[in-house]
Amino acid sequence: MRILQNTVFILFFIFATLVVRGQDTFADNFQSVSYANSDGTELFLGNWSETGETTSPSGGRIRINSNQLRFTNLDTRYITRNLDLSGYSDVTLTLDYNRTDGDESMDVQLFNGTSFVTVVTITGTGSVSYDLDASEIGVNSAIRFVATDGSWSSSERYFIDNVLFTAQLPDQPPLVVGSGSQVYCPGGSLPVAQSITITDPDDTTTTAVYIQISGGYVNGEDLLSLTGSHPNITSSWDAIQGELSLQGPATYTEFEAAVLATEFSSSSANPTGTRQFSITVGEANFLPNTGHYYEFVSAPGISWTDAEAAANLRTYFGWQGYLVTLTSQEEADFSGQQASGFGWIGANDVAVEGEWRWVTGPEAGTQFWNGGVAGTELTYANWNGGEPNNCCGGEDYAHIADASVIRGGAPVGAWNDLPNGGGGGAYASQGYVVEYGGMVGDPPLNITATTSLAISDCKVITNRRITYRANPN
Repeated sequence: MRILQNTVFILFFIFATLVVRGQDTFADNFQSVSYANSDGTELFLGNWSETGETTSPSGGRIRINSNQLRFTNLDTRYITRNLDLSGYSDVTLTLDYNRTDGDESMDVQLFNGTSFVTVVTITGTGSVSYDLDASEIGVNSAIRFVATDGSWSSSERYFIDNVLFTAQLPDQPPLVVGSGSQVYCPGGSLPVAQSITITDPDDTTTTAVYIQISGGYVNGEDLLSLTGSHPNITSSWDAIQGELSLQGPATYTEFEAAVLATEFSSSSANPTGTRQFSITVGEANFLPNTGHYYEFVSAPGISWTDAEAAANLRTYFGWQGYLVTLTSQEEADFSGQQASGFGWIGANDVAVEGEWRWVTGPEAGTQFWNGGVAGTELTYANWNGGEPNNCCGGEDYAHIADASVIRGGAPVGAWNDLPNGGGGGAYASQGYVVEYGGMVGDPPLNITATTSLAISDCKVITNRRITYRANPN
């Protein structure tokens, strides 16, 4: 019997975190006659400051009255307060307002790093909810209330209350640590890990765990299965991607137990080759040999240029996204066969016809191919048979081809050249592949745990009382 020899299983657990990010608040409910009130979890940078008259919370045209900030005959006067919003990912401003006399309006303004801009004009009675944009979130953030015009009469009056900035802290990635050292014999099954721990500074639960065979997967033979009872977790096997999904939501502790109860088996009597199991935090797929993460984004009909812009806007726990750059056969196979296949990649020959370059990511500017169908491979290329052919007068953008059009012995995941808008039928754009990793400025990220499962020949030893398999090592 031929069995799987000297195989190493590298386990990498994929945890899609339920984002329950921490948040801070900056608030003033004007419950006392003081411009120093701070009713939130964080302090403002100093007090309210009036412009156009002497700053006083108890007198003047701007003052605190009846537990509200009151404005009378405002004209050109205004009041400002500063706060440090640096380090937050999302900030929302809410407040209540009430006009008791007159028909004037007021502007709520925020500082955008250069000047104050009006984000909402209030009139009458109501409330405001405004999501700050990136320019308004910084170390020098500030809010200001100012009259829309300077023609207020002495009887016109506004009240502002419950000024609240709700600031979200960026989601902190969990730390996953796993271990395992076992021997797999054909015909049996073994847990994929012997230990697993997940620690997270700001979450205790997650929505799903993905355990994927990311290298050497044999569709129709290899299988991952969840064993035992896990009331809050259900499992499903994706034979196309070689991936077991463990769906919650559930606590990290419950998912740890489910991972330990996940087993690998092969239906082949003579399995061969090497398997890798990708395991990371989030839904992107991890390739151990590159240390990068990959994600197919479905976007039927998207152009290459729009896909490039969209990829650049994506991040993964602080890592910058870009259209994938495939620089080895393993990376090309991984993206083409198990990252949902066909879609735009980060290469074109727009600058000079026939000079195919990676134009995205860390490899931006690197030429990997020169010429057309019978061109020269300069680094690594994975063209489909008969490509790149620059068909029909202008195919300058690379994509992973649909499996139905692979020809000339090319592997699934081979490349084709297309116009910016894609083609028709099997050549229609279906989306794009995003890669994360290797960019300058990417923060340290320790969200990957690996364990090994060595597979050796398993010999059968028989005596009068027992028959068992033994590790020859």
